[in-house]
This record gives sequence, C-alpha cells and structure tokens, in this order.
Amino acid sequence: MANNSFLSKVRRKIDKEYAAELAAEAQAEKAALKEKKKQEAIAEYNEKRTLTVEKFFQVAGLALPESLWDVKDTVIDQFAADPRRLTESSIFMYWGGPQSKKYTFDALAMAIEKKCLLIISDTPCDYSRCLIIKEQGTEESPICTAYINASRYIRNLHKAKVISVTGSVGKTSAKEMLESVIRAHYRQPLVSKGNNNSMFSVTRNIQRLKYYHNVFLQEVGANSPKSIEISARQLEVDMALYTNIGHSHIESYGSREALIKDKLSLSDYGKADGLAFVNYDDEALMSYPFKQKVVTYSLKNPEADYFAENIVKSGSGYDFIIAAATSAGGYDRIPAHINVLGEHNVLNAVSAFAVGRALKIKDEEIITGIAAYHPSGMRQNLIEMGPYHIFADCYNSSLMAVENTLAAMDEMQLPDDSGRRIAVLGDVLELGDISEDTHRKIGRTVAAHKVDLLLGFGKDMEYACREVQAAGKDARFFKDRSLLEAEIRKEVTPRDIVLFKASHGINIGATMDRLFGTDINESTAIGHRQFRLEVIGDFEFYIFEESASVKRYLGSGENPAVPAYITAQPFGQKNSTAPVSLPVEKIGKTAFRDMKHVKSVSLPDTIVRIRAGAFKGSGLTTFTGPDSLLSVGDEAFADCTNLEEVILPKTILQTGEKVLENSPLSVLEYK
Repeated sequence: MANNSFLSKVRRKIDKEYAAELAAEAQAEKAALKEKKKQEAIAEYNEKRTLTVEKFFQVAGLALPESLWDVKDTVIDQFAADPRRLTESSIFMYWGGPQSKKYTFDALAMAIEKKCLLIISDTPCDYSRCLIIKEQGTEESPICTAYINASRYIRNLHKAKVISVTGSVGKTSAKEMLESVIRAHYRQPLVSKGNNNSMFSVTRNIQRLKYYHNVFLQEVGANSPKSIEISARQLEVDMALYTNIGHSHIESYGSREALIKDKLSLSDYGKADGLAFVNYDDEALMSYPFKQKVVTYSLKNPEADYFAENIVKSGSGYDFIIAAATSAGGYDRIPAHINVLGEHNVLNAVSAFAVGRALKIKDEEIITGIAAYHPSGMRQNLIEMGPYHIFADCYNSSLMAVENTLAAMDEMQLPDDSGRRIAVLGDVLELGDISEDTHRKIGRTVAAHKVDLLLGFGKDMEYACREVQAAGKDARFFKDRSLLEAEIRKEVTPRDIVLFKASHGINIGATMDRLFGTDINESTAIGHRQFRLEVIGDFEFYIFEESASVKRYLGSGENPAVPAYITAQPFGQKNSTAPVSLPVEKIGKTAFRDMKHVKSVSLPDTIVRIRAGAFKGSGLTTFTGPDSLLSVGDEAFADCTNLEEVILPKTILQTGEKVLENSPLSVLEYK
C-alpha cells in the first residue's frame, strides 16, 4: 500500500513536470510565433517604406520618364522641398507658392551644389537630372500635389497617433508642455524639435517615422496662404490642439479671415473621427465650424470641458486644480502643479491634460508630466549668467506674447529690492498696415506692467516707446544695434532682471549672446540650420546674421591665431548682397577637438564664448583667454594631457562643468 502511494506521488510529480515542460514548450512556440510575425511585419513594413525612384514616382502620382530609367531602382534617403539637408541620394522638389517665399537663397543652385540624385522643378535649371513639370491649368502645382501624396503615403504606413499644435502665440510652449505629458507615458514618441513647424519640417519629420512610434507630435506654423493646408494634407491629424488666433503673419495672408482658414485647415483635412482641442477663451476659434469633434479648454471658464480652479502662486510656479468634465455631467477635480510662471502656462497645462486623457494616459502620469515641464532655450527661460539674471523669450513675438511674458516677469522676485525689471523689446514683424497700432498697444501694455525701463529696438518699436513715455515711464528707442548694446551695458546690473523679446527676424538673441555670453541664440540657429558654412584661410566658419563662429580649424600649424573679423555675406541675405565685416564671437564645439598638433591658440577680443568641448583632447600646453571672454562651456579643456595652465579673465560670467577633467597637469587661474 505504501509502495502504491509512493508510486502515485512519483507519477504525479512526473505528470506535473511533463505538464510544465509542455507548457514551457507551448509558451516558447507562442513566443517564437509572435517573434516570427513581428519580424515578418517589420520586413513587410521595410519593403513598403523603402522608396526607390520608381516607387517614389508611383506613390507621388507622377509618371516616370524614360530619361530616369537608369536610376529607377536607386533607393532614395529622402524627398524634400528644402535644399539645405540634401544628400546625393535625395530628391529635391521645387515649385512656386508658399515654399519659394521661404527661401532667402537660390534653392536650385544649392540643390545642384549638393549633387542631389534628382531635381523635380517647375523652373528649368542646368542639371543633368532635372525633370521639368509645369502647371497645366490646374489650381495647384502638380509638384506640390506629388509632394503631399508621397508624404501622406509614409504617414499612413504608421499607426502612430498624429497630433498637431498650432496657433498665433504660444504654440511651442504648449507643444513642449504636451510633450512632457506624452513622455511620462510613452517611451519613444516622435516630437518635432523646437519650433521646427514649417512644411519643410513636417515633411522631414514624417520621413523620420518608424514602425515603433506610438505618437507623433508636430508643431505647425503659418508662413503664407495655404502653407498650413499643405502640412494638414500631409499629416491627416488625429488630434489638433489650437492655442489662439492673433495677427501674426497677417501681412502675408492679407486678412485675418484667410489666416484663420489656413490655420484651422488642420482639422478640415484631419481624420474624420479625430478631435479638435479648442481654446474656449478665443472667440475666433469658438466661432469656427470644425469638422472634427471639439473638446474645449479654458484658463478659468467653467463652461469649457477642461478648466483651472484655485490658481495659487507657489514658489516659481503654481498650484491649481484641473476640472475635467465627466460623461455624467459633473467634473473630476485633479490637483496639479507647474514649475513655471505666467498663467498662460496654466492654460497650457489644462490643454495638455485634455489631450493626455484623450490618449488614455492615466491622470497621475499626466500630472507628473505637467510638473516635469521646464522652459528652455529662447522661450521664457530665466538664466543666471554669473551675477546677471536674464529672461530669454526672444524666438518670436506678438502683442499677446508680450502681454504673457510681462505678466510672468511681474511675478518674478527681483534679486535685490533696489533692482529693476528691464525689457529689451524689438519689433514685431509681418503686421502690415496694423503695425503702428499694434506697437502702440504694446507700449500701453508695457506701461501697465511692472517694467521700470523699456529699451526698444527696430523701426516700429519707437511707437511703443512713445506710449510708455506718455504714461510717465522710462523708455528709450534705438535704431542702431551697437547703441542699444552700449545702453544695455550701462544700465543692467546684477540687481535687475532683463528681458529680451522680439520677432525672430530682429535677431535680438544675438545681442543677448554677445553681451552675456549665453549660447542660446547660436545653438538655436545651428539647430534650425540658420547659418552658412564658409572656409576662410585656415578656418571653417559658421556664418550667422550678425556674427561668425569658428566651426573647425583646418590648418596644420601648432599656434593658430583666430581672426577678430572676417569678410562674408551674412546668412539670410540674397546672393546680390555685398559682403560685410562680421565679428568672430565664439569658438565652436569641434573647433580644436582632438587636434594633437595644436599647442596654443590666440583668440581676439571679439570672442565672448568658448562652447562645450571646443579644445577637448587637443595638444594644448597653455591657454590664455581674451578679456572679452564671458563664458566657457562644459569640458572645454578636458582630456588635454599636456595642458599646464588655463588663464581666464576675472570678469568671466560662467565656467561650465568638468572644464579640466582628465587634464592632470592643468591649473585654472584668473587674471
């Protein structure tokens, strides 16, 4: 009996182990089948995504001419209407209309210079592979239609939810708040960088989509009539977030009605079952007949689907409650916090919460994402450079944007009770006939806020200065940048907060970088490809609008000397513009990196910043910075095994981290 019991236990154990083995085998087979299906799906995706010249013509809806049969099987890396990033495997598409107005250079000449695979153009050009397609009585260029068709083909290969953000003011900050929410849940979203919002950027980002992307977040900006419509037809958005409708770019559109129609075309051409997130506080938006289902949000209006309550300033941000409408007719109330001033950022948080819920992200993840948002770059970024406090919000401007920024500055604690709030404001561009009236309104807005001194720059900012002076406040106007900069040097003290804000075309950020050694304007320009490269002597230079920077030393000498000025054509100017003398102001990240033959470098008194890693791994034995030097980036002199001393001026405002890391012989001194 005992023996039978023992045998029974053995059998049960064997059966259990066998069952476990079978289960493990089944699980392994299931996993292998899943992996096989995944790899088959990826292979199928890659086959559909790989564009040969012949396939590109098919998806674009164009007939492939016999003259191109020799390259029909060539794989292209991109198609583009922007020649600045072309390669020898790219197709460049050129036609008149919104696209051509963006160029401040000869686009066809640049495409030819880059030796791209093929040019499709409505304008003849001297290139071996240039396909000319002229309009044939159609309202839209067939090249533009092909461009949209090819983009939409790629967009529809992917399952990612496509979300766009647009508006006249605040779209980038709204996008960045929403991005923070999305990244709290999704590991690999595709998000447009900075304010890369043109049709060029939309096309480039669509081609960056991968099979694993769950969400594609794209800011979209206006330029001229139908420029957003082109992007809208490419994107076919699932969700569109609208911030507001103002007067920015009205000069290009001719009327506010045309501007509104173009901006809101994102929903007109969006997915029929998609959502439009609409600012309830904007009358123009609320009166528009959206084709997508509307979800409203507001700063404080309880009639909206989402709004904020009990907004209380807390440190350098706000505590508040987000009220979210429920299907039962009531509201969920969720506590939230943001770490940035300006109540318009509370509105951004409310809109991001609304979109987050539509994406089915958990409330706690949304709130975590909102709290994690911090402004950076050139948008409402409070920077400390040594003892100075700089409020950088200088990528673009409008009446509403000035109002929002000044409201945020009102709430900032001054470094000292005797300090002042100083606003350096440049012109708001592209306003056409309403420019004088708008700048006068800006002046009255400045007078209504806690601005102690307005320094105006440009042409029409003179009207704002007059309004401020009429209100009994201090305002000074400058047409000459050098005089403005001299006034800033004279007036700004460590006790103050100084704001820089203007339309992008005024380039007020160049003044900020030059006076305080910040790296925001230049790094933004490089990120947006707003520069030219030119070799002069032994150096390759970045050429900007107001200055130049050393990109790379090309010589073989041990003791190179960087010139103070170079003669070059400023970036953004037509080829016919005469070259001018540009100051060399910065040493770029790769300027002398890993150059073992360089023992010393002589820098002129125009240099204000050495960017991160500029001399890393070089053969420097000694370095003395010029008196003009204001800042040195991280690891600027790291890994320099022969470097014995680095001498910087006592007036330097900022020295980065790990400047001398792994440079064992070096000593940092100040003169």
